[in-house]
Amino acid sequence: MSPSTDVEDFRRGFAELRAGLELHPARDSASATFESAAETARAVAADCLPLGIAVVMHLYPLCALRCVPLPWWSPAGRRRSRLLQTIGRTLILANAGSERAAGAHEPVMLTRTRDGVRVDGTYDYVSLAHVADIVLFSAPLAGRGCAMFCAADLRGETVRIGEGKFSGSMRQSDTCSVTFDGHRVPTDRCIEVPTASALQCMAQYQRSWFQLLLGEAYLARIERLQREWDLPRPLEHLASLNELVQLREYSLRLLDDAAVPSAVDSLSRVTAAMKLRISWLARSTGNAVRCHDETSANELDYIRRQPTSDERILRSIAPNPQGITLTGARSP
Repeated sequence: MSPSTDVEDFRRGFAELRAGLELHPARDSASATFESAAETARAVAADCLPLGIAVVMHLYPLCALRCVPLPWWSPAGRRRSRLLQTIGRTLILANAGSERAAGAHEPVMLTRTRDGVRVDGTYDYVSLAHVADIVLFSAPLAGRGCAMFCAADLRGETVRIGEGKFSGSMRQSDTCSVTFDGHRVPTDRCIEVPTASALQCMAQYQRSWFQLLLGEAYLARIERLQREWDLPRPLEHLASLNELVQLREYSLRLLDDAAVPSAVDSLSRVTAAMKLRISWLARSTGNAVRCHDETSANELDYIRRQPTSDERILRSIAPNPQGITLTGARSP
């Protein structure tokens, strides 16, 4: 199958999801918004993990944008409100930039213009690039010593979308490079991020949403494969699931308390721990199911490389991760 055919198949599949699923959750609290988004992610991923991951790639930046604590009267709060009205219940979001792209290319640069900013540069990894309407990203503002958070349209002559990064069934997660060449973003789609600590806090908050929803997708697929192939469930597996239930409940409390300065940092650490635990479960399930369904086994293996990668999480908790002997911690 040619790459162009894969893209068209993905576009058709995602169009069907748009019509049949709740892709724009909005509830009274962050935890309730998460529960709604998680239900959608689980429903898709149980049947098709790559497509479930693609749905997560839309849901997590949308949920983070909707739920990040901002005073409603502030310029940032007003611009967020207008952007959410524009997105409504139809537009699809992507998020650009990740640790995988760090150092891979010259940074995307923003230049102030009379009516907004000009964007130049490339993001190597943008999921949903072929179907998203708007991409969210942060980049340095030239000559200002700060960064700008932007919501840019993904269509037009000043945007180029590259070839897919994955092959086989994982093409349905649709990750490509996106290059901006003099692309214009209007003022009401830009929010200045004044300090590096504020930028880091925003990145942690987004990443936490991603890891929570990604975990829901993988757990749904693991559960489906367990039932389909009647896989054994050792005590270690059941204990891990019980731990994840407790960590999930704690994470949702932190989501609702994100305005507290220490909450986002705690949320980041807890969701990273959850992601690592789910990654080990995915690997053990993949090993067990490989003789029955090699495609599903290979799909389950992707989580260890998805941000934040298992290797990076282990480096943050152990000075010598190569020496760790816990089951699943060592790369195969």
